[in-house]
Amino acid sequence: MEEKEIAKGFKDIPGMFEGPVLPVLIRLAVPMLAGMVVQLLYNITDTIFISRIDMSDPSLVGGVGIIFPVMFLAMALAGGLMTGTSSLVARAIGEKNYAVLDLVSESGMAVALFFSLIIAVASYAFDEQIVSLLGATGSYADNALAYIRFVIPAAVSAFIAHVLLGILQGEGQMKYIMNVMIIGTVLNIILDPVFIFLLGWGVAGAAAATSVAQTIGLLYAFYPFVKRKVSVRIHWKAGNIRPSVIGKILSIGFPQSLGMMLMSVSFLFLNRIVVDIDPLALTAFSLCGRFDQAVLMPSFALGSAVITIMGQNGGRGNYGRLGKTWLTAVAAGAVSVTVMATVMVVLAPWIYRFFTDIPEVIHYAVLQTRIMEYTFVMAMVAIIGRSAFQAVGYPLPALVVILLRLVLIAVPAAYFFVYILDLGVYGVWYGLIAGGFVSMVVSVLWLRRILGQITSGKREFRRV
Repeated sequence: MEEKEIAKGFKDIPGMFEGPVLPVLIRLAVPMLAGMVVQLLYNITDTIFISRIDMSDPSLVGGVGIIFPVMFLAMALAGGLMTGTSSLVARAIGEKNYAVLDLVSESGMAVALFFSLIIAVASYAFDEQIVSLLGATGSYADNALAYIRFVIPAAVSAFIAHVLLGILQGEGQMKYIMNVMIIGTVLNIILDPVFIFLLGWGVAGAAAATSVAQTIGLLYAFYPFVKRKVSVRIHWKAGNIRPSVIGKILSIGFPQSLGMMLMSVSFLFLNRIVVDIDPLALTAFSLCGRFDQAVLMPSFALGSAVITIMGQNGGRGNYGRLGKTWLTAVAAGAVSVTVMATVMVVLAPWIYRFFTDIPEVIHYAVLQTRIMEYTFVMAMVAIIGRSAFQAVGYPLPALVVILLRLVLIAVPAAYFFVYILDLGVYGVWYGLIAGGFVSMVVSVLWLRRILGQITSGKREFRRV
């Protein structure tokens, strides 16, 4: 039987259920971090290639950056599917619920295909309206349209890939996730100059390179399943698509996606505030956003490991290990964010000169980096806390934390600081800091309460 085959093939990760938490946390987080580092190099390289089309034209980087909320929306849905799948797989492994594990692949890919088709059709049908809504005009709008029309296939590939990556993450097979990220990224870096300069496609070439590379990365994501390198199988049976399993994935993933989508809307409003202050400040804002990923990458890698460790331990009834995992991850995250923030603050004046010759853009970017970078410690606490909520099957608190950071605090505060107190672009930065602080405090207090209640038996761990 297929369930017995999964049970026979599965082996516990050494150190998962006993012993010090830090070694297994590092073992799971490092491959994720390695893949993210390579992706960051792509983001930097991609920005360099785009800026080199014409160093004196801020609308190239700015036009691509202004559609960030759209791409963020697609990745929010895909990321929610990955999170929901990962949490379900991790908890099912902990419980040894092989019946659920046997149905995850087809159920997850079915919902991924559904969402990807909706995104693709809507983006192609309303591309001009979307770009206009984001506030782009003139050459900014032209470059945004050129990019979005060619990058949509990458989003379609990402949906299916994220379901497969969620299975791998829940099982703890992080090396394959790393390989998928590296393959897609390296190919993207190779194809960028070919499509942008050799073929003369410009901004559209950067998007096309991304679509081709991500599709090839998706093909590799199937490799560990086809070769049976992992325990969860893909049986390619329509009968394995079960509404009950889809519901379990979406119960965790949808609140995550909703929160991220609302974050996307928040950046739409923040973009409008920034461009109202100075269009050059928007270029710097977009540029800094790419490098902010470097500071927060270890936090996201640790969050991925937290879902695996806490999900499997909670499913196994090893509740005392939940709090230890959370606190260890936060301590490791604090060290990593501080180190990365220091590097960015010190090197900022030299880094941004690689991407623009415009003094005002460099000034805004350096100033934003020096004010914002160390405050990402607060964001790190909220990110890891969010993963912990999802791991134990409580997605609502994770959604609230996301809403507090941007929608409920940062955007209203930015409006107040900019239009009432007349603080200019500083008001946007102060609004983001305020949102980070409130979300951190709420995350810590709420998670301590839930984990304490689970450990004492006053609250249930959400089983699959």
